[in-house]
Amino acid sequence: MNDKIMTCSDLMLKVTELTNESNKLNSVWRKVVSKVNSNQRGDNVIPIGERLAGNTRIIDLKNGILLIETDHSGWIQYLKFYQKFIITGLKREIKDLKISSFAFRLSGSDALLHEAKENQIKKDIAEINQKFEKTESELNKIYADKEKTSNKEEQKKSTLPPELYEKLENIKRSMLTNSSK
Repeated sequence: MNDKIMTCSDLMLKVTELTNESNKLNSVWRKVVSKVNSNQRGDNVIPIGERLAGNTRIIDLKNGILLIETDHSGWIQYLKFYQKFIITGLKREIKDLKISSFAFRLSGSDALLHEAKENQIKKDIAEINQKFEKTESELNKIYADKEKTSNKEEQKKSTLPPELYEKLENIKRSMLTNSSK
C-alpha cells in the first residue's frame, strides 16, 4: 500500500496522539479552575470556579507562559487574582508542567503568545528607561551641587588676599583637629 495513504483509523490515532497532551492540559485546567471559590459570606461560599472554567480556555503554552482566552475582561481579573492558586493546582496535577505566568486575550482577537510577550518586553523597557532617566537626573543634580560647592570655595579663595586666606585655613584646621599652633 502507498505510504501517503492512511486508513481512517490510523488517521484518528494520529490525531488523538497529537491532541492528547492538549486535551490533558484542558481537562486539568477545568478541574483546577472549578475549585476556585469566591465571595465567602458567613457559611455561604459562592463557587465562582465553575463559571470561570466555562468562560475560559487554553490557547497556547510557550516558555512557561500559558495563553488563556476568555469572553469578557472581568474573567481576566479573576484569573489574575487566583493565578498562584491555579498554577499550583496545574503543577500538582501534571508534574512535569512548566508554567510561570499567564497571558490573556479576549475572544474574537487573534493575539498570539509572542505578541503578549513582546508587549510585556516593551512595557519593561519603558519602565527601565524611566528609572534610568530618574537616576540620571538625580546624579546630575548631585554633580551640579558639588560643582556649586567647589565654585564657592574658589570664590572664597579669589576674594581674599592669599596671606589672609592661608591664615584662615590654619585657624580652621586647628579648630577641627583641636591642636594648637
